[in-house]
Amino acid sequence: MIITHLLNNIMLKRKRKQLLTKAIVGSFQDKLFCKQSSSITLMDGSTPDDIILGNKVWMWGSLNSQNGGKIIVGDYTQIGIGCKINAVDSITIGKYVTFAPNVTIDDNNNHPISPQFRKYMRIKGDVDSSLWKYSNHAPVIIEDNCWIGRNVSIMKGVTIGANSVIGANSVVTKNVPSNCIAVGNPAKIVKTGIDSTPAPINCQNYNEYLKQYTEYGTTK
Repeated sequence: MIITHLLNNIMLKRKRKQLLTKAIVGSFQDKLFCKQSSSITLMDGSTPDDIILGNKVWMWGSLNSQNGGKIIVGDYTQIGIGCKINAVDSITIGKYVTFAPNVTIDDNNNHPISPQFRKYMRIKGDVDSSLWKYSNHAPVIIEDNCWIGRNVSIMKGVTIGANSVIGANSVVTKNVPSNCIAVGNPAKIVKTGIDSTPAPINCQNYNEYLKQYTEYGTTK
């Protein structure tokens, strides 16, 4: 057990070091900054300047940039196990966002729709033709404090407003306003005004947090 623990710590330190060379990372991180499953891939001219991670980001998933695609992740955001964030245009994620496992965000179609072009890809096996820059693409924006459920897919050109929740297994093809719950394929709004939903009263830690915030205004 002790040897396994030491090996895991060594691997995590190496992983952290690798990620720090592939992104601009906020200086206030903690030991939960990354897990062994996390990764950053830069291709087709992308550089570390194209990935910006805020403070105290918890990262289990993968960030993939091609051709200068921008990925910006705000403070205190959690990227769950198996998540894939794929940019050739731009994907902007706000603060306090939670991604459950296996969320996929694509700001592009991965390949052109043209049947002729796709046939060419198969006949020639041309690796360059499979790059995302040849597909239609548009920016994705996820605003502060959203909760994105397990196995959700978020498509190009979508904006999800602050505080909104996307239910598990949903496919988001259109904008979702703030303070909404959206579910389904394609995702549709099933509830609005969730900002007025009261917090649970039986969570002692939250009650202490709220008391500190009310009395001192210091809790984030």
